[in-house]
Amino acid sequence: MNTHMNKAAREANAVLTIASREFMLSLKSPPRIAMAIIWPVMMLGMFGSQLSQNMGFNMGFDFNQFMLVGMLVNGLFMMTMMGITSLVEDRENDFTQEILVSPISRYAIIFGKIIGASLMSYIQFFASIIVGLCIGARLSGSQFLLLLTVSPLMCLAAGSLALLCIGFIRKSGTASMIVMMLSMAQMFLSGALIPVNHSTGLMAVLSRLLPMTYCIDFARGVFYQTTGAANITLFAPAVDLVIIGAFTAVFFVAGTIAFVRSETNR
Repeated sequence: MNTHMNKAAREANAVLTIASREFMLSLKSPPRIAMAIIWPVMMLGMFGSQLSQNMGFNMGFDFNQFMLVGMLVNGLFMMTMMGITSLVEDRENDFTQEILVSPISRYAIIFGKIIGASLMSYIQFFASIIVGLCIGARLSGSQFLLLLTVSPLMCLAAGSLALLCIGFIRKSGTASMIVMMLSMAQMFLSGALIPVNHSTGLMAVLSRLLPMTYCIDFARGVFYQTTGAANITLFAPAVDLVIIGAFTAVFFVAGTIAFVRSETNR
């Protein structure tokens, strides 16, 4: 029993150490901090306000609230996915080789990376809330706590998706470009800013294939559960949760295997 406890303590310590390193490196990157603050102002404060003023009044629900929840999840996804690209940079600097030879689980290493990357996303999370309140979105204390409670799941899903994407990439520049393109595509096709409930054809297929669609839908389902708002979510929160759990587990395991294999084959 002591052996298992010592192993668990060693794994937990490794996760915390790696997460702390990632977070400190992010804090030393002014461009990432600036983006975390400026992005909500641009997309929610400017683009979102234009949508709300010109089409939001015909929706039948508070469009500012709708956009706020979508952009909160989008921000968690984007910042976490971008942070995971540091794995490729670590590979180029041979830091990954050093930690992979340590006596800790590969999954603990990756989990620590995801936690560290997701911590920076909370700067954008709170910045989005401030911008949302400024444009008139209503947010109660209980709704804020609900969104904050489900936010770690969003970060884990985003980190797992990014891990799968970069598992086969060897250049940090390529990884950053692919992750940014995927983040942008998800923002416009998953319903972060524009409803996708009535999408048909190719657009409907694409939106259902994107992991962020289910994360946003789950967050909105939790957010609106006490308001009785209709025609806002695609599925019941329980369905979204099962789908999120399934693809997160698959992406995390497959991405870790792909990344470690590409590292050992260098």
